[in-house]
Amino acid sequence: MARIIHRNCSWFHWGRQAGITEFPYPYSSASAAATLSTYIASNPTAPRTSNSATFASVDDALDSFNRMLLMNPRPSIVKFSQLVNSLMRMNAFDAALYASKQMEVAGKIMPDTVSYSTLVDAFCKEGNVLGAKVILKVMIHRGFLPDVITYTSLMNGYCLRNELDKARKLFDFIVSKRCEPNVYCYNIMIHGYCNNGRMDEAEELLNDMLEKDLAPDTVTYTTMLNGFCQAGRLKDAQQILKKMSGQGCSPDNVTYNSLLDYLCRQGKLDGALALFQVIDNSSLKSNVAGYNILMDGLWKAGREKEAREMFSRLSRDKFLQPDTRAYTITVDGLCRQGFVDEAYDLFRKMEGDSCLPDSCSYNVIIHGFLRHKDPLEAIGLIHEMVSKGFSADATTMSLLIELLPKNQLDHPIFQKLLNGPDMKTHKIGSTDLSAAATQGTC
Repeated sequence: MARIIHRNCSWFHWGRQAGITEFPYPYSSASAAATLSTYIASNPTAPRTSNSATFASVDDALDSFNRMLLMNPRPSIVKFSQLVNSLMRMNAFDAALYASKQMEVAGKIMPDTVSYSTLVDAFCKEGNVLGAKVILKVMIHRGFLPDVITYTSLMNGYCLRNELDKARKLFDFIVSKRCEPNVYCYNIMIHGYCNNGRMDEAEELLNDMLEKDLAPDTVTYTTMLNGFCQAGRLKDAQQILKKMSGQGCSPDNVTYNSLLDYLCRQGKLDGALALFQVIDNSSLKSNVAGYNILMDGLWKAGREKEAREMFSRLSRDKFLQPDTRAYTITVDGLCRQGFVDEAYDLFRKMEGDSCLPDSCSYNVIIHGFLRHKDPLEAIGLIHEMVSKGFSADATTMSLLIELLPKNQLDHPIFQKLLNGPDMKTHKIGSTDLSAAATQGTC
């Protein structure tokens, strides 16, 4: 059934059936402005999403949908919207559109602004802005006015595609209709600018919020701080932290971890350690991600004693415990310092601590044995790794090619690795692989 829907009800086909030939954007009616203002005044800032039910497959969901259509009385629009949302979560967008259209055909189950906006949001998050625009056309054609959340979803879609000028045009359109963008709307635009290094424009929007007495939230400030860190503008990042505190907005772990990560990447380990201590002495306390950032930085800087102590401190914590990433960072650090046997013991200890090794964990311990010329141990771990469905990374393959005779590389196990998903983007023997062998934890 799903294949029939895909053939007969693609969103292009649906748009044409609705008689729409142009996208009416930006939509500019006085009533739209009123609708947007009312929504901002009375609704939350984040996009609305319906709860979704669980189905075994797309066909299972569609069977359930058809049964709902035959019920008397029929379920409410809320139930139908939940089912449509479930289809979108399964990436069955054509089926979701089919269900929306059938709701209209059946009568008295008309999709509303929320239903259409949910579809727009889902398409945008999948990077399918063109599909979202078709939904918006249909929405307007059916007499439903897009609200600020609808347009913010489309703006987010543009940002995800790095089409920032189109996103800003939509942002300015919302402003032009005297519908002040809400915090979520600003955050989307600021995040887009920060991700593309356009920090001056992001800062202009932040200042615009403050001038309009629209209080930036923790997400706003954290996005700005991370953007300045990525741009190498530490002083500006510190100013954001001060401004944040001055506005009575408390930093969270994500905020501090962004700064920790920057300091570690810049080799400013003493500053990172001092910041970590400030966090740990506060009511916030450090989280596992913060420990991992600092341990990774310490190991890469060759500060073995402090890295070991940090792992021990995490292991002793009453409220936290090392995760797979923490173990993998420590295993990799030990291997690089020459403590391969100790690294192997810790690798085996992971499972005993209910912390299963992942593909990265296997690769770093294999790197350790290969770098220290112990191919037999490495090959045993490779067999184990493959049996668990994991793939070798570029570093593993580079070290294998360097260490093993060519006739051994013809073995089926290595051919399976060479053709694995992680190798599709690499050419064996290329400079990419050689460079990969010198990199840190995956």
